[in-house]
Amino acid sequence: MKHSSLQGGLALSLVLALTACGGGSSGSSSDGPHQDTRIDTAGRLAMAEDAATALRIFDLDSSAVVANIPLANPPSAVYASPGRRYALAFQRPQDTVQIADAGIWQEDHGDHLHDYKVTPKLLSFRITGPQPTHYDDRAGQASIFMDGRAPSAVASATVFQDADLSAGRVGASISFAQPMHGFAEPNGNFLVATYRAPDATGPTQAEIYSRQGAQYTLVRRLDAQCPSMHGSFTSGGTTVSGCADGVLAVSPQATGAAAATKIATPTGVGTIAGHPKLGARFIGIGNAGTPSTTRFYDIDTAAAKATPVAITGWADGRLRRAHGFDRAGRTFFVLDDTGALHALERGATGWVVKKTITGAIPAMPTAAPFPAFAANEARDEIYLSDPGARQLVVINTTTLEVARRTALDFRPTYLAWLGIAR
Repeated sequence: MKHSSLQGGLALSLVLALTACGGGSSGSSSDGPHQDTRIDTAGRLAMAEDAATALRIFDLDSSAVVANIPLANPPSAVYASPGRRYALAFQRPQDTVQIADAGIWQEDHGDHLHDYKVTPKLLSFRITGPQPTHYDDRAGQASIFMDGRAPSAVASATVFQDADLSAGRVGASISFAQPMHGFAEPNGNFLVATYRAPDATGPTQAEIYSRQGAQYTLVRRLDAQCPSMHGSFTSGGTTVSGCADGVLAVSPQATGAAAATKIATPTGVGTIAGHPKLGARFIGIGNAGTPSTTRFYDIDTAAAKATPVAITGWADGRLRRAHGFDRAGRTFFVLDDTGALHALERGATGWVVKKTITGAIPAMPTAAPFPAFAANEARDEIYLSDPGARQLVVINTTTLEVARRTALDFRPTYLAWLGIAR
């Protein structure tokens, strides 16, 4: 059965969502216990369609597209807001990010948590800036890094929470001295950002900024060099970025000092993977060699050590096409260029392959768009888009089996899970 057109069936969830807290005229006290404040929902997926100016909102409870959100341009990436209510549709060439309310969220009403599920909608508020590129979602706040555009449009970054988006604003912003392809990682009240020297072609150092209200103030530029600086992740109070010769780990301190540790790797790192439940442990990813081959490193920042991660059957020339963790951070998934999905678990000796699902993507594309990865934070599932086969692949993260393949009548590309994390 194919799924694409809008379907009904939202009436019940609309009734549940719109039930007023403490309201009603049944004779019960307005201070009495609330009914139906928890909604058992698997959430929704924001799905981009290849080359289309629309965002599909796919309801995982009904396995149907419940909204087609019109966009100004085809998205260059799709991400979830830090509270998982909003989908952020990046349109890098057009210098804009459009925002869709996926319609599922939770509010703290003091004596209880109240769940809502309503019809998705597009917000009128947009985030704009020259070439929005890197997105970093960390501990309830997120940042968008704008690369700028040479020669005169400098790089900048915005930081926000879901409450900011609801109010049609960003929480804080900062501009840098010149354009660069970089990042700005929220780390508590600090921001760890890239620095590009005036005579350099790209960033090679990190800077620490401290937030005061809606602005950031420079605290310190770190001396440590990180050539070909690219990719970042923050967890456990530590921000790690990739370098041509390893990784740079930065731990901002409230006193204004910052600990910076350089950890060497045999080959360069350009992507950092992490999960909040792993603390200051990360996975460094990079392509190197002839033929180009993706390499993985277990990064232990406390021990200042990087250990190669061996994936069974990972031959020279094998490339990563997508990756991500399950909601618990126990399993790390890697989709390779043959369509095989490798599930790794970290034991006493490091990350080891628990299972490989051959043919998770039966016919891997040889050129972009490649499949995208998303993890459900309310169910033990992950998702892969399959543009070639026009389907959504669902993996059960407990059994490590393909749970189902949902046929679509469009070519899905980018994915983002939205809903209430459990």
